[in-house]
Amino acid sequence: MKLLCAEYNGAGELAYSVLGDNALLRNNEDFYVPDFAGTVSCVPQLVLRVCKLGKGVGERFAGRYYEEVGVGVRFYADDLERSLLDKGLSPSQASSFDGSAAISSLSRREGSVEKWTYALRVNDTVVRECRVEDLPHTPERLIAGMSRYYMLKIGDFIYCGGFPRLAVRIGDRLRLSLNGTELLDFGIK
Repeated sequence: MKLLCAEYNGAGELAYSVLGDNALLRNNEDFYVPDFAGTVSCVPQLVLRVCKLGKGVGERFAGRYYEEVGVGVRFYADDLERSLLDKGLSPSQASSFDGSAAISSLSRREGSVEKWTYALRVNDTVVRECRVEDLPHTPERLIAGMSRYYMLKIGDFIYCGGFPRLAVRIGDRLRLSLNGTELLDFGIK
């Protein structure tokens, strides 16, 4: 099982990254800021679970490749990322460490998800509310694009990305809901 992640810049341009399952943070476990991370940021995301083996999937068929949907939060060690980039090295280590991708329980998808919304609260304040239809790329377009580079396998998770990052710090409490139902609730330690 792998995590396929969409990464956007401010202009909505897209790149893909792959994380191992070591990055998963499950069951509302608290996120512990690693000792190598000075500042940490996060991005709330829609998460899909792949239900069908596929390579080179056409966008019009991509909706057949996921049946379960949830939410997640990707964490980034910002100082480490800058340091690696300054040295001309890949920054992937700054977002693929143990526990860097929180995930909620997933629910069976009924119909299209384009009208669905998800919201992140930090310390009881809504800091980000997103509609799936406002993402730079639809889940179907992401599946089609990712499957050009990576074999989709049953059980893989697709993190649909988002922008911009939000700074978090020790003591913060993160709550993430999907269509008004809270699915994630954990602390930053």
